[in-house]
Amino acid sequence: MNKVYAKEFSEIPQTLLLNEELRSSVIKLIDEQPMAGKVTEGADRLNRFRKILKTFAVGELGLVEAYRTTSAEIPRHLSSYSANNNVFCDRWAERLVRTQYSRFYNQAVLEQLIAEGHSECFIHHSSEEAENSKCSQYLAGRAHDPHILHHRLINAYANGAWNKELKLPDHPYCSHVVAPIE
Repeated sequence: MNKVYAKEFSEIPQTLLLNEELRSSVIKLIDEQPMAGKVTEGADRLNRFRKILKTFAVGELGLVEAYRTTSAEIPRHLSSYSANNNVFCDRWAERLVRTQYSRFYNQAVLEQLIAEGHSECFIHHSSEEAENSKCSQYLAGRAHDPHILHHRLINAYANGAWNKELKLPDHPYCSHVVAPIE
């Protein structure tokens, strides 16, 4: 049986329902990997958010429900950074869910490809992405080294070492995902 992979962000939920191995990897990463960011700092905010992401990843929550649940379960007003509009920007819950969900999906795919010995992966163009975005122009429609993409993802999203290197996701509304070469 062929494994199913998403070609863009909107396909991730269906892909995770169909690809049990990948879904298990995503859940394990959500449980174990650090998540850099002030929104989830303090009390049990990170654990609550992990639970929301896992519930979304197994298909028990939809995307909009995940945004609402995040906003309710880790509310801005209970954060020590609640007055900081850079931490809690407009649509912060939506941005957090989309970014981390995409991050864990892409991390799981990259780790699977690396473990299987792939030296290249592919990033498809996305029907949702602006053609002039950096990720559309420099990542989409071509092959990449999965080791480099994995390093950049971990460096930013797990270690909090943000830089301008292109990665997946490259921004909160990035709809590109990594896939095996077909």
